[in-house]
Amino acid sequence: REKERERKRERRRERFRWSGGEIVQAMAYDYPIPGFDTFNTINLRLWKACPSKEFDFHAFNRGQYIDAVKERQRAEYISAVLYPNDNTWEGKELRLKQQYFFVCASIQDALRRFKKKEGRSWED
Repeated sequence: REKERERKRERRRERFRWSGGEIVQAMAYDYPIPGFDTFNTINLRLWKACPSKEFDFHAFNRGQYIDAVKERQRAEYISAVLYPNDNTWEGKELRLKQQYFFVCASIQDALRRFKKKEGRSWED
């Protein structure tokens, strides 16, 4: 009987599923960082989240002015301020979006640059 109860408890674990989503574009910004007492510089790549659609003319023409720019604002929240307070569900959601956005953009960029170089294979 105890084993059956344990199995039932394990099956009732709370699970979450991500549904919906937004389409955003990652815009790269490169900043050269000069070294101290040297002629070398390194490149610091930063990312900005841009909306897939800048402005909704249909919503604007219907008089829904705030809805016309809502997608742009939601996209800009992702990269506007890093490390939001995650004591609330909204903060946790924003932090998860940020982590996914920055990791995804960086990995896609690294793969793009790797594939662009001739003479490189996946075995390297």
